[in-house]
This record gives sequence, C-alpha cells and structure tokens, in this order.
Amino acid sequence: MQPAISRSFFSTLLAAAISLLAPLARAHEPKPETLAAFDHYRDKTEVRMDSDLLAGHFLYIDQFPGPRRHEIDAQLRRNEFFLEQLHTLDDGHHIHVPGGIIHHWMGIAFLPGVTLAQTKSVLEDYAREKENYFPDVRQSRLLSQNGNDSEVFLQFYSKTIVTAVFNVNFASRTTNYSPTRTQIRSCSTRVADVENFATPNEHELPPADSRGYLWKLCTWWHIEEKDRGTYIQVEAIELSRTVPFAFAWIVNPIIRNVPKTFLSHLLSATQKAAAKKSAPPANESVSQILPPRPSSVLLCALCDSVASPPRTFFSQAAASTTGSS
Repeated sequence: MQPAISRSFFSTLLAAAISLLAPLARAHEPKPETLAAFDHYRDKTEVRMDSDLLAGHFLYIDQFPGPRRHEIDAQLRRNEFFLEQLHTLDDGHHIHVPGGIIHHWMGIAFLPGVTLAQTKSVLEDYAREKENYFPDVRQSRLLSQNGNDSEVFLQFYSKTIVTAVFNVNFASRTTNYSPTRTQIRSCSTRVADVENFATPNEHELPPADSRGYLWKLCTWWHIEEKDRGTYIQVEAIELSRTVPFAFAWIVNPIIRNVPKTFLSHLLSATQKAAAKKSAPPANESVSQILPPRPSSVLLCALCDSVASPPRTFFSQAAASTTGSS
C-alpha cells in the first residue's frame, strides 16, 4: 500500500504545483539582461563549434578517444541514439542567466544507406515539417528564401501535464563545408504563446502575458555522409523562465528529463523521413539499386528506435535556479 500512497501523494502535489505555476507564469516576459545572457551563451557556443571545426571535430564525438568513439559508433549502428547534456562556459566559468534558465543538449543518430542530400531534403522541406514532425509541429511554412538563408514559421504543440502551443519564426542558414559535410543553423526571431488552440478564438498572447515556457530556441544540425550512411547531430539551446524555489524539488526532476524526450523524437522523426527518401520505389527491387557485388548486404528499413512518450520542448515549466541545465 505504501508505494500507491506515495504515488498518489506525489501526483496530487505535482498537480497542485502546476496549478499554482500557471498563474505565476502569466504576465512575464524576458528582461533585457536575460536575453543578453542567452545571446552571450549562444555566441560562446558557436565559438566552441568553430574551434571544434578547426580541430577537425565536425561531430561532437570526434573529439573522444578512439575506444570511446568506437563504443558510441557501435551504439549508433544498433539504431540507438547518443544523447548528452552540455554546458557552455566563459573562460572556464559558468554563464549566469538572471531570471532565466538555459537547457543545452546534443543528440546524434546514424542513418544507414541514407545520403547527405536526402537528409538535407528532409530538414529543409519546411512546408512538410508539419507532417514529418507531427504532432510536435502543427503548422509550417517557408516565409522567404535568399540563397542559403531562409525565414521559416513553425507552430509547436506540446502536451504533458499542461498544454503549450507556440508560434515561432526562425532565421535559418545552411553552410555547406564540403560535399559530405553540412550545417543547418536555426535561431528563433519571434516566439509567441498561443491561447485557445484549435478553436475559432485561437490567438497569440502579447509578450507581456508570456507564460515563459519558451522564450528562445536555437538548433544546429551537423550532417556528415560517410561509412555508407549519414550521421545526423542536433545541438540545441533553449531559454525559459525559472520557477519559484518552493516548487523546485517537484518540478526539476521532470524538467531535466524533457530534453532527452525532445531530442529523441526529433532524431527519430528525421530518421524515419530520411529512410523514406532512401527507400527503393515500390515497383523496383533493392537488388536493382545496389551495385551487383557478391559482398553487398541488402539494406533493411529503419525500425522505430524510440517509444513515443508524451513529448514537449526542453521545458514545459522552467527550472528553479538561474543559469544552465
């Protein structure tokens, strides 16, 4: 009986905390110093990426010693994901974010038999992101394009204990480092909370009424074709508000697990869409596509790698302390 009582107590307490957090999150937009700290964190993160690239580390795992790198590669080839929480430092020091918290995670997957071009065609097909990334993306469209620079609109939907919907504009830039290496950088330029989703009265809340679940979001996709497949790496940082200290012990354990769910679904959805691109036409056999070599191994369809738990962004609420998590 004791475990059941404990679960019931925890659920009731969590529900009460969320009901209290909802009104507390109203009428709150990021302060200038909060946004400035996020911009500083983002810039320092990109400095690290540039340094990694100069050192020959296009993928995050390229910096690892050989045995660890081979271990991770074996994990990826078992159709599993490699996920890691990151923390950008400023000259070895923690970057303080007053009034906000930064969630910083990275995930990698390997797509056997998929090319870089096929992967890019999925990630840059903005009109179909509402299909490829449903149910997290409900609307998607390309607003403008100038060479490798794009302006994109996405409507994000997430539901766990609370439902949150956001209209987000992104500035996206594609950088082709070589025929086998590409980066796609996307950073939000506008984020608006949506009220009364999927009703005739659906509308955006003014910035002053933001709940603070999502203030800023940047993602960097690193795509590398090699070893008869393509590695996809997504690194993301998100800014949200903090929560009152009194509720931190309840909310924090949940908040810190949310990024893994988000990245796992993002990688899984990209994996599935790219696999469809690489699959042979229904009226054409695999043997007609693969080179007729005795040692060829027939490619199999990618299987689902992640069970679909309730999906959200990096934070449905926010964490309790300022800084990064």
